[in-house]
This record gives sequence, structure tokens and C-alpha cells, in this order.
Amino acid sequence: MLKPMTRRDDPARELSDKLSRLRKTMAAGGFGAAHLAKLGNLAWLLCGGDALVSFADPPVAEAVVTPQRVVVLMAEIERDRLEREAFPPGVEARYYPWHDPGAKRAALGELIGGRKVLADAAGVAGAEVRDFWTLRTPLTPEEVARYRALGRDAAEAFTDALTGLEPGLREHDVAGRLAKALRERGMQPALILVAADERLKRYRHPLPTDNRFAERLMAVACARRGGLYANLTRLVSRRPLGEDAAAYRGLLEVEGVLLRYTQHGVLARELFREVREAYAAIGFPDEWRRHHQGGACGYETRDFVLQPNDTMLVDGSAYAWNPSLPGLKVEDTVLLLEDRLEVLTADPRWPSVEVSGRARPDVLVLEP
Repeated sequence: MLKPMTRRDDPARELSDKLSRLRKTMAAGGFGAAHLAKLGNLAWLLCGGDALVSFADPPVAEAVVTPQRVVVLMAEIERDRLEREAFPPGVEARYYPWHDPGAKRAALGELIGGRKVLADAAGVAGAEVRDFWTLRTPLTPEEVARYRALGRDAAEAFTDALTGLEPGLREHDVAGRLAKALRERGMQPALILVAADERLKRYRHPLPTDNRFAERLMAVACARRGGLYANLTRLVSRRPLGEDAAAYRGLLEVEGVLLRYTQHGVLARELFREVREAYAAIGFPDEWRRHHQGGACGYETRDFVLQPNDTMLVDGSAYAWNPSLPGLKVEDTVLLLEDRLEVLTADPRWPSVEVSGRARPDVLVLEP
């Protein structure tokens, strides 16, 4: 049996909890095997172990779970790293030559053995494909601890990277500073967006360019560590917002509605209705159309995006809401746990303003 990794509190207990959930679901549906091929679900099953090499490619492993076994299938070239760095105790490994796709298919077929299969993605003939978000919820105590540490570190990385920005820096320069701060804390920046001035007013998903920061800048990141994602947005302004201050306060009121209704049992369509009304109440009735409002997160940057459907918010899960107006946006990752909402991506060094009794990020003003 492989030794548990020191960065996990109790991987054996965590894996046992997850296998119990998965096998109960399998038994209820008459499934003899489960096939996990998505990166987020593999990280969940492996208790934060990482089957990622490149975000541009699929994971370098997949897993088969039966009532008796947990087997990770991978090419031989991945063997040493995954066994040493990604496996919790109790996981078996199966290898195939990297140059022989037929060997991979044969090994997968042997592991499944003609059983009825529950899968998270297409790839196994006849499998029933389902979304695994409900299986991954609620987060285990070990995951909650890792998420809290991730959120704190991500927020601190933003503060360190954005404090003291000099006018004239390119958006690429700011993105580089942020990526460095995240990497120094062991995070993979799965996404970094940066926009300054006119690009900030124009685009909601601004990839960094050579555009130079003069007056106002927004930075966004999806920071991944241990398979979990912390999502957050921060605004920096050379001077106080002036006429946009009221709009930003209104935006925080919209976010306040999203946070207030982040409760166990609330349906997405109910929250969707409330947020539309909140935009109208601050004088921007159509702004919700120009960008999605965020959604659930955890082992995906978004497990679902808020839409008018019957998806239910549940206790023990994380959310990242991101309402926006032209040139303005707010976003943090929050955890709904035991009917309390906890902001994970908070750094007391970042300026804040109180909204409905909760500290929310203010705009960092460089020249007050």
C-alpha cells in the first residue's frame, strides 16, 4: 500500500467516505462499475491527487470503481509521478504502453468486465452518463480545510500582486505578476483575465493584451490547487471612483442578493428571478443579459452557471457569484456550510466595505 501524502489530513477516511457515496449510487441504479474520466472527478476521487499535465489535454488517467476495487488506468510513462504524488492509500494502478491505444481499450474493457456502467463522460459503450456534482457534495471535512487554505492563499496572492501597481504597466505584466504570486503559493492559474480602462468597460471576459494601465484595472483568476478552484475578481483604481462609486455600491447590493439567497434548498430559478429584480432596482434592468452571474464551483471552475431551472443549492458546497456592470465586477468564492455562508477568498489587507452586515471587497485606490 502506498504511503499517504503528508499534505492530506486523512486520505484513507476521505476516500472511504467518497467510495461509500459512489457505491451507494451505483447500487441504487444497478451499476456494477463507475468510470471517471473528467479531471475534476478524478481529483475528487484521488483526494486532491492530480492527473493533470496540460489544461489543453484530457487527464492522463481514468478510474474504474467496482464494489470491490478502485483502479486507476494510465500509460506507463505516468506511473512514477501518479503513484508517488497523486494516489491515496487503497487505490490500485493499471498500466498500458503509451504507444498502444488498443492496449488501453483492452485494459478498460477487462476492468469493466461487461458490467452496467455509470460514467461521467462518453467513452464507454452503453454507459449511462451523469453529472457527478451531486456525488461530490457535500465537501468532506478534509476538503473544507483544503478549500479554506486555498481561498486564503488566493486572496493574499491578489493583494500582493496588485498592491502598488504602477500606471503604464501592460495587462500582460499584471497577469504575469498575478500568475507568479499564485504559483509561489502552489496554485495553478487555470484562468487569468486582465483589462484596463477602455477594455475594462467594453469586455466582460478580457484576455490580457499589451494595453497599458492608466486609471482603472480589473484582474480575475481561477486558481487551482488540490483539484479545487478558488475564483475571484479584484478592481484597482488610480484615483477614487467618483461618479462610478454609486454604481459599484449598487453592484455590491446585487451581489448581496445572490449571497443572501445562497441557502440550502433554494432553486436556481428562484435566485435567477431575484438577481434580475436586483439589477432593475439599481437602475440597470438589462445588465444581467451581458454576462452570466456565476454559479457553483469546487472541482470545476463552474459546476453549473446560474440559470432559470430547478437545480438546487445545497449545504456543503461552494459558489462563486460574479455580477457585473460596465467597467465594474465583484466576485469571491464562498462556502455554504451548516446554513452559514463563509467567504473563502478574503484577505484583511484588501480594502473592504460593509454590505448587509458582510465585509465585501472595495476598489483598491492607489492614490486616495
